[in-house]
Amino acid sequence: MDIASVQRLLPPGWLESAEQRRNLAACGIAVLLLCAAALVYLTGGTRYAYLHAIYLPIILAAVVFKIPGGVLAGVAAGLLVGPFMPIDTATGQAQQAVNWLSRLAAFMVVGAFTGWVAGRLMEQIRSLRWSITHDVDTGLPNRHALSEALRPMLASAEGHGSAQLLMLRIENLNEILNTLGYPVSQALLRAVAQRLEEVTPDGSRVYQVDADRLAALVPAGPWDARSLARDVLSAMRRSVPAGGVNVHASVGLGVAELHDAEGDPDALIRRADIALYAGLQRGARFAVYDIAADRTSRENLALVGEVLDSIREDQFILHYQPKLNLANGKIEGVEALVRWQHPVRGMVPPGDFIPQVESTDLILPLSRWVIEAAIRQQAEWHASGLKLTMAVNLSVTNLYDESLLKDVRALLKAYGLRAESLEFEVTESAIMADPVRALEALRAVRDLGIHLSIDDFGTGYSSLSYLHEIPADIVKIDRSFVTRMNDNEKVGRIVESTIALSHYLNMAVVAEGVSNRRHLDTVAAYGCDAAQGFLIARPMEASAIEDWLKKADWPRPEDTASIGPVWSQSAGL
Repeated sequence: MDIASVQRLLPPGWLESAEQRRNLAACGIAVLLLCAAALVYLTGGTRYAYLHAIYLPIILAAVVFKIPGGVLAGVAAGLLVGPFMPIDTATGQAQQAVNWLSRLAAFMVVGAFTGWVAGRLMEQIRSLRWSITHDVDTGLPNRHALSEALRPMLASAEGHGSAQLLMLRIENLNEILNTLGYPVSQALLRAVAQRLEEVTPDGSRVYQVDADRLAALVPAGPWDARSLARDVLSAMRRSVPAGGVNVHASVGLGVAELHDAEGDPDALIRRADIALYAGLQRGARFAVYDIAADRTSRENLALVGEVLDSIREDQFILHYQPKLNLANGKIEGVEALVRWQHPVRGMVPPGDFIPQVESTDLILPLSRWVIEAAIRQQAEWHASGLKLTMAVNLSVTNLYDESLLKDVRALLKAYGLRAESLEFEVTESAIMADPVRALEALRAVRDLGIHLSIDDFGTGYSSLSYLHEIPADIVKIDRSFVTRMNDNEKVGRIVESTIALSHYLNMAVVAEGVSNRRHLDTVAAYGCDAAQGFLIARPMEASAIEDWLKKADWPRPEDTASIGPVWSQSAGL
């Protein structure tokens, strides 16, 4: 008879409670004790080796009921094979009291010791099982526990309803750890988890899925993702008591619904993570998982794996966007912009691969290819009498590549170009990520004679204490300001004052994103030195640049010197 057959004979639910299981074990051990005693008697008495069979129920009792069970089973076993059990059943010889009493004591010692060992082992097993499903420091259920909780939900029809997974990241946890210490950071995690559980609907469960991330599994209900996210963010604006200190937790949220998981718990967790970081990248505090955006992101990530081979196979090309000198109306320089002519996907937009490449060391070989190709093209133009300056974009990783300047110096010498004809554009955010180290690298570039440009100025929150130290020759005002300056007085004042400040610091100014005549005339009125944008020309291949320059039909600014800055006039200045 198998276990299933036994279970069918028992009343429904009889084995479901711990008490019922203990009762069943006690009955089984009692039966084993009686069977072992009977075996001893039927095989001739205590003189023979079958006496040792009595240890089996003693050990079982100790394992199940620990020390009390082992001792009690030892006493029962000692009495069963004690005064009433003959040494030899054939002769009927009885045991002396000292024999069976010493045996009873030995059984009790064995039962007690086995129970102690079993208790310690069970404690270790329980601790190990707990640590598998909980974070040791915070005591919160962990990622494994979340996966186990998700499996039955995803397997059932109800699991594909509107149940949701909220992923919360404490963005300043590392700062709190470094400033206030590890105990406070863990206390903060526990406090934030408690607040998250309080603000989410009844039945929600909170898990710690990583060192700085919590997840709330929210059951299906009438609530929607955005209202939940707003409630959570509102609750997190209040300071959190942690380790005797009131701490502000800066958080971001990502939300994924269970139907996004396609039956895989890890996929759901990953997609809530994707939503979280997608929101943070956009500057939003929360985002809902978008399968279309995720598919595009994965395709672009796979595309990055082809970069090295594509460099070797010359799949990359350079397009050049002209820069207009607003003082004389001439084109005196271009910016080199990389494009990817993929054999399968065709012309790949820079936004589909540049951000991913910049986050890896692949930016080093790609930047070197761009620099060499740009210098080579510039040399060809110079040889034909076309004296254009060449601007090339550098990432923060390139700044710290110690061998780059040496290679650039060698390229300039090989092509017979002066360093002053080359310009490196570095984004403001790249400089401000590590100002001290960046300034040292920029000074090395400037010492070589290469011009430096601060790209996307206004988006990286520069400190004035660093701005006057940056050895730059040019400031490029970001297109986000240029496109709004005519419709927003404050933005217009920012552009105007940025141009004035840059001139005071002996820097020229280039306006990016000039896309209509109004933009062009306004930046010219503000005293900007150069303009770049679709109104003047879109990026184009080298041969197209040459033809375009011959036509010389690009727009020039109107004579607006007498008009003066637009917002200054409106303010009566």
